[in-house]
Amino acid sequence: MPSLSALRAFDATARHGGFAGAGRALNVTHAAVTQQVRALEAEIGVQLVRRSGRTVSLTPAGERLAQVLGEAFGGMSAGIENLRRSEERRILRVTTTTFVAEQTIMPRLPEFWALHPEVEVALVPTPSVVDLIEEGFDLAVRVHAADAPPPPGTEVHPLCHTPILAVCAPELLKDGPFDPQDLPWITSDHGWPWDRENLSKAGFDTSRLKRVQLGSPHLEMSAARQGLGISLATEIICRPDLEAGRLVALPISGLPSVDYAVILPRGPRRPAVDHFASWLRTVFA
Repeated sequence: MPSLSALRAFDATARHGGFAGAGRALNVTHAAVTQQVRALEAEIGVQLVRRSGRTVSLTPAGERLAQVLGEAFGGMSAGIENLRRSEERRILRVTTTTFVAEQTIMPRLPEFWALHPEVEVALVPTPSVVDLIEEGFDLAVRVHAADAPPPPGTEVHPLCHTPILAVCAPELLKDGPFDPQDLPWITSDHGWPWDRENLSKAGFDTSRLKRVQLGSPHLEMSAARQGLGISLATEIICRPDLEAGRLVALPISGLPSVDYAVILPRGPRRPAVDHFASWLRTVFA
């Protein structure tokens, strides 16, 4: 096959009736187009254009090739445009934790849709870290240490640095101050290793804690609002409840902080992904 640039130069010459018009269409000089067309003629051994002063006309062979190339390039353009449109319409799949989805992203999604009403978003909450590329996700919002390397095949963009808080309903403390060591702590089997590690850093004897064990981590914040015990949560997650007075933060020192980040597959991606990632930075600010 001749080079694509030579074929494109001849196709533009046929469409625009000369080398000058083809050069303007391709954003190159007419001399460059002339050179490409001459190279194409030499390669296939057929005269494609007739030159008479500044005018150019196609030979019968050139007309046949122009028709074939017009159909070919037209089909390629249509195929690319269809692919682009289908990608624009494809649902944006986002994986994150239940708490981040429910407490931080979902309440403010109308703000994103006001900016980009054409983008459909599907939040897929899961406590487990998933392989973005293998599972077909567009991005993830996860705790990711600032100095940790990105997962293979991805790039990491920091969102915020937020402290871990011990929170509970105000009603749990209404009868007076208590030692948090003696109060019930809401945990789940899945989240207990994380809770135990953070409470140990704060000086708690986790073996003596009274645990209110739930079968699902999705219910921890709801249980805390109901006054069933204390729960650990990052400030960004419990911020709406703290501002509304549904939860209060206990003055416990020694709890660490964590970094949230948006994780994207490395490589080219559609604009909707970057729009959503950019919007998340305002949500987590």
